[in-house]
Amino acid sequence: MEDETQGALLGALADGDLLGLRLAAQVMTHKAELTARSRVAGYFGRLEAAVGAELASRLTGIRAIATTSNLGLDDAAEEEDRRLVDEYLGLLGANEQLSPELREVCRRLRAGNQQSSDRP
Repeated sequence: MEDETQGALLGALADGDLLGLRLAAQVMTHKAELTARSRVAGYFGRLEAAVGAELASRLTGIRAIATTSNLGLDDAAEEEDRRLVDEYLGLLGANEQLSPELREVCRRLRAGNQQSSDRP
């Protein structure tokens, strides 16, 4: 998934959904840290930062540049890291307590990560 698309995904969410996604990213970061999966924790930490940048841009009126430029897992990520990111985004995408828009963003982030892991 391209950076502009990820930024557009976050930009399309309501403020409450962004706050929910930020909290979910914090929880998933903590969950990954408990299992010593630093790359997974880093992914969700970057997602939290991207959401925070989007919220800040709404408050200040100043658009953050490339807030999601490094959201994906790095090339050194293990298969288990990729599986966990997929699983955690899947849990969020399937959570019917979240808004349909937020669930769709989680599904699209998940699909983008699956596509990036398929690249040679």
